[in-house]
Amino acid sequence: MSQVLKFIMTVAALILTSKSEGLAAETLVSPERLTLRRPIDLARSGQWIIAANHLEGSVSVIDTTRHTFLSETRIGGHLRSLAVMKRRNILLLVDEQNHKLIPCKIVQGRVVNSTSVDTAHTPIHVVISEDDQLASVSCLWARQVQLFELDVTNQVAEPHLSTTIDLPFNPGIQWVTPQGKYLIVADHHGGYLAVINLKRRQLARLYHLGIHNIRGMELSPDGKHLMLTHQLLNNLAATERQRVFWGTVLENLVRAIPLEDLLAIDEAQDPNEVVRISHWLQYPLGEPGNAAGDPGEILITSDKEIFVCFSGTSQLGHEEDLFNPLERHTTGRRPVALAASQDEKTIYIANYFDDSISVFDRGKNRIVDTLSLGKMKPWSQADEGHALFFNSRLSLDGWYSCHSCHPDGHTNGLLNENMSDFQIDSPKRVLSLLGTGQSGPWAWIGNRTDLKSQINKSIHVTMQGGSSKLANTETEEALVAYLQTLKSAPALSIARKFESTESVQRGKTLFGQRNCQQCHSPPNYTTAGKFDVGIHDEYGLKEFNPPSLLGVSQRNQFFHDNRAKSLEEVFLKFRHPQTGSRNIAPLTPEQAKDLIQFLQTL
Repeated sequence: MSQVLKFIMTVAALILTSKSEGLAAETLVSPERLTLRRPIDLARSGQWIIAANHLEGSVSVIDTTRHTFLSETRIGGHLRSLAVMKRRNILLLVDEQNHKLIPCKIVQGRVVNSTSVDTAHTPIHVVISEDDQLASVSCLWARQVQLFELDVTNQVAEPHLSTTIDLPFNPGIQWVTPQGKYLIVADHHGGYLAVINLKRRQLARLYHLGIHNIRGMELSPDGKHLMLTHQLLNNLAATERQRVFWGTVLENLVRAIPLEDLLAIDEAQDPNEVVRISHWLQYPLGEPGNAAGDPGEILITSDKEIFVCFSGTSQLGHEEDLFNPLERHTTGRRPVALAASQDEKTIYIANYFDDSISVFDRGKNRIVDTLSLGKMKPWSQADEGHALFFNSRLSLDGWYSCHSCHPDGHTNGLLNENMSDFQIDSPKRVLSLLGTGQSGPWAWIGNRTDLKSQINKSIHVTMQGGSSKLANTETEEALVAYLQTLKSAPALSIARKFESTESVQRGKTLFGQRNCQQCHSPPNYTTAGKFDVGIHDEYGLKEFNPPSLLGVSQRNQFFHDNRAKSLEEVFLKFRHPQTGSRNIAPLTPEQAKDLIQFLQTL
């Protein structure tokens, strides 16, 4: 039978199925459709591998028995994550664009959705408990985790919101302990971990690890450790060629934290008190000359083989243990998700920028096939820049990408010595790039008057990638085009749907009375000048370009050196803005509270 005839018959069958399920046939997507799907997550249900397509908002189904594409169904706006129930062909997806949790079931090789439910702002990850009775959704900009009870009737899951838990960071990936008592939630940008007691539906403990870009969480083969893939930025190492080469600037790691320590919860201790984790095992990924930038999802098979996505270098790494360098295989561009077939003989890898699934045969120890999810439309210049932003090959030997320090365009909140001020040993906080296209000049001292020159400096100095074939004018222009598409982070008040109060109005008035707009002028709440804010760096530099206040409520540290750990400290401990060249009366605690309330609306 010809491929064309086979496709026609498949579509016809699915149309009939959709009608029998009471769904519109137009939800089906033809593989001939020119679009950008961007597979971002994978899960297995029986013989099927399910791919959530980020930009197209669709779900693709792969038959593992034949390694063939079966169907694609449009479900939502921008899908970000999916999870499958263990005992039923039911899955949950999250739509970050429309803020929805979407239950679906699999019928004859196609995903069929039912009525969705609202979530908090920007859901980006969903997990299901071992008993299939509870789902947890991490909501990025709302800084919340939401717990949903799952009522399964007629093979359709009906989620009911049970609890919303506020967090002091932007949550990303999650992991449920084997007994189902605790939920571990990772910081999407920085190094926090939250432990949530699922029985009590409350926060149990906050940890900080001093790392960033936690993109994989899995139980260790011995069942005693939580394994994290992440990156570690050394603020004391300047971005000089030798230090980048030896991996001392930014490391790509797997960290194994003893569960015994992680879950040693003292019920008498304040759960909001941040605790430092002191015990772990650490395994480097890559070596000098052959780095493994931006490690992503980790998967461990039942026979204890470890698989890791090297998202930045477009490779799959695997080994029986982590004491030796992982064997590598080239995948499509930016592998981000992994799933194993039912017999675990085959590993499937989602390639974000290629709209494809790589098929790795464990017996043959190689990638045996690449399954296209459909035809891609021609890329714009911004699309090219998007792929380059996540490409670690832009740096020396593939150690890190733009995304490494600016996760998804935001900030890891850490200090970096990239010599933007022409000095060594005066590291500055990594700035958010969200909204950066409209917030020039760039760098802390505002010495870059156009975005292209700032990107040129980043490639050649920060990333030491000048010898890469990617270091050219076309790359710089593409990155400029991409950065100009990035919007500022939504205000916390918007994300959590706070109603305007008299305190907000008082804070807005105070903002004007204190002449805050001199440095932070609307609508972008920044200016092109440099100002003395009463603090200085290690070399006595005391005039800085003010960062935009848009999305300021989504940051955890402030000033060039992170000395302020909260907005309260900015105003009350460091007395900003009444110090420096602006000799005005200090804010009272009540005034500071009002001003913070207003800033949370920007």
